[in-house]
Amino acid sequence: MNNWSSPGPDGLHPFWLKHTTILHNRIAAQLNEALQTSSVPDWLTHGQTYLLIKDPAKGRSTPGNYRPITCLPNLWKLFTGILSDSICSHLVSTDLFLEEQKGCKRNSRGCKEQLAIDKLILRHCKRTRGNLHMCFIGYQKA
Repeated sequence: MNNWSSPGPDGLHPFWLKHTTILHNRIAAQLNEALQTSSVPDWLTHGQTYLLIKDPAKGRSTPGNYRPITCLPNLWKLFTGILSDSICSHLVSTDLFLEEQKGCKRNSRGCKEQLAIDKLILRHCKRTRGNLHMCFIGYQKA
């Protein structure tokens, strides 16, 4: 987390989470309790949503011309980041991550990396006049 990124509704910058080390044990205990009881406080998961206009030329009257951005509390980002790291470590250590998997993977550019690989493969097949069969499956973002 960047030190001075948006604090979200909790008003807490990541800088303070990192540098008030006296609170680290207490925060860890609270997050562990939430994990063990499968219960998190409501305030931890509520965010502020802002609508950003995509294309000013299309005007403000078109609802589809807005993109929602939700600022969540930084404690929630910390909690989900810890969980994500733990899950990723498990998947890597048990070889459950496929080599082809690029999204949600450490040191990966995700979609950009996949597109670069696809471009190289297409270029190679074109140059060698080789046969190529491809299938793309598109998933819509949640």
